[in-house]
Amino acid sequence: MKDRFMLLLYMASVLILTSVHDVLFLSFFLLSLLLISGRDIFALLKKSFISVIFFNFTISISYIIFCLLKNEEWLSYVVLLNIRVFTLTFLTFLFVSKINIFKAVSFYKTLQYLLTISYSQILTYRRSFEDFSLSLKSRLIQKPDRKDAYTFVSRVFSYFFKKSLENSREISQAMRSRGFFID
Repeated sequence: MKDRFMLLLYMASVLILTSVHDVLFLSFFLLSLLLISGRDIFALLKKSFISVIFFNFTISISYIIFCLLKNEEWLSYVVLLNIRVFTLTFLTFLFVSKINIFKAVSFYKTLQYLLTISYSQILTYRRSFEDFSLSLKSRLIQKPDRKDAYTFVSRVFSYFFKKSLENSREISQAMRSRGFFID
């Protein structure tokens, strides 16, 4: 029951965070989340920062350049965007660390089934990525140079992309045969 309540609280928080456009409110909300996180604060901050840095940097720089070319103000929007995205990411990591998501969606069997499929895919991809990383390390005596690292990343990305397409077809067919899609 606690997990269901936390899921509802999480969904309401996401709705609020995406609806409110006040930087002070978002900052206060983030500060509240930081206080709630307790001992996990530094691990959650690190995960959140690593997760959003590329997205936020790319979007922020693009928006700043666009506004500079149009001679428009950009600072308030960039601050709002970055605080909102970081707060939502931190909230999600905090939520996942505090509840059992499978118990939270246990009231709806279809959703629980979809979550199980998604979670098994995540675990499979994580294991595959770890296997790829270990195979790269075992085949090289020294640290890979930039070209080798880029080649590795592009090949792994290609593998995961193809695997995702294959898996989505198979899962879609399996779900259709079990009555998930009523045509």
